[in-house]
Amino acid sequence: MGTFLQRLSLKLKPFRRRITYSERFVDFLAALGFFVITLYARTLKIRYVFHPDFLALDRTKVCFGFWHGRQFLLVPGFGRWNVCLMTDVSWAGEIQTRIMARFGYTVVRGSSKRKGVQALLNMKRAMEQGTSGAFALDGPRGPIHRSKPGIVFLAQKLGYPIIPVATTADRAWVFRNTWCRYLLPKPFSRCIVAFGQPVWADGLATEALDRILAAWTVRTDRKVGRLPDGPDA
Repeated sequence: MGTFLQRLSLKLKPFRRRITYSERFVDFLAALGFFVITLYARTLKIRYVFHPDFLALDRTKVCFGFWHGRQFLLVPGFGRWNVCLMTDVSWAGEIQTRIMARFGYTVVRGSSKRKGVQALLNMKRAMEQGTSGAFALDGPRGPIHRSKPGIVFLAQKLGYPIIPVATTADRAWVFRNTWCRYLLPKPFSRCIVAFGQPVWADGLATEALDRILAAWTVRTDRKVGRLPDGPDA
């Protein structure tokens, strides 16, 4: 029986791929994802906190940096800020690209693993045309809370400051089986999105940026009574 099912699965594989990789199916998944995220976000009580030095800046000329596992709270509203970000070149990345485009983001394709240099150059061009840049510092595959050099490189080239961004919730699920310990706020939880003090990239090491964002995240967690978790502890 098992051999029969394996053979049947192999025969059906091309058919499944034609469906799952079709333009209509991918667009349907993106529309569904956009709808679910929008509806879910409306159940959350999100408060925004801004460092005074950030408020003095032109926010289209900055690089925002956040942890991969804390990005959910940024998705629904951040796109209205004229933000450029990077998504993977995979099938899942295509769905993510379309979701983010619906939220208003400018999206370039690539990652630190695939077409990373070209993606950084594309981000640089987009930012020169008037968008800020948003970076999951430890994405897309970790290690957790260890920044990749891309944000520092672009910030130096453009002369833009880096803004550490921390998100938190008083009640949340933390998916510890994921490499980034992804944090998903529970419905009706109190949430904070905090934009920290600008950091200039000249002479900045990624380890120093890690410490800055780690400290800012711990400080933000304390505002809702969340205990430090993982490497930031």
